[in-house]
Amino acid sequence: MKIPARKKWGQNFLIDPNIIKKIISVLNPKLNNYILEIGPGKGALTNELSKFGNHVIGVEIDPMLSNYLTELKLPNVKIVNESILDFDCKSIPNEYVVIGNLPYNISTPILFKFMNETYWKQLVVMLQKEVAERIVSSENNKKYGRTSIMMQSFFDVELKFHIPNTVFRPVPEIKSSLLSITPKKNTNLNYENLKLVVEKAFRHRRKKLTHNLKNIIEETKLNEVKDSRAEQLSVMQYQELSHFLIKK
Repeated sequence: MKIPARKKWGQNFLIDPNIIKKIISVLNPKLNNYILEIGPGKGALTNELSKFGNHVIGVEIDPMLSNYLTELKLPNVKIVNESILDFDCKSIPNEYVVIGNLPYNISTPILFKFMNETYWKQLVVMLQKEVAERIVSSENNKKYGRTSIMMQSFFDVELKFHIPNTVFRPVPEIKSSLLSITPKKNTNLNYENLKLVVEKAFRHRRKKLTHNLKNIIEETKLNEVKDSRAEQLSVMQYQELSHFLIKK
């Protein structure tokens, strides 16, 4: 059955068996885990995952692909025809791990969705190389920004390897990277407070923080960083600032 790749959903199908095995080895599935697969496509990863005896839930937005995957009747696999952004992760009855090739156009919203979910143990995701490098970058780097700080504050993030575009069909113009992401425990951080500080700091990237964070951070604390620009502060410094919001 020939199913075309749909541009509006950013579809590029993984075809290389060696890369597939390499990706799954990072996830290291264990029996009885629930595995949530984002955008299973034509089932290249799904087929291999089904062999481990896990419960695999594949969330696929494309109705043609969803029907195709359902008709394959892979053991231990349930296909849900829905956008991952709308999928209710609380419907999974146990702790789970997540794997998938994230659509380039909504990769960041998907990552932020999982910031607010609590029962997953690991994300193993393919992302646009530029986005992956942005997530793992540190201060004083032009790629460093809001996504870097928020992701590194709540997760341990590891860039495992880069993936050549030749292992996909159709061949995308951009290159991909594989990230392994695990939740940090006991962060003692308020998500909304940190988000506010980071968004305000980077709203005017070229201006000093005395301008960007005025009337947000307590003056004595702001004075410590007032002459810095947003990209000069470390993740830890942003975390500290988030504890000194002016109470309103």
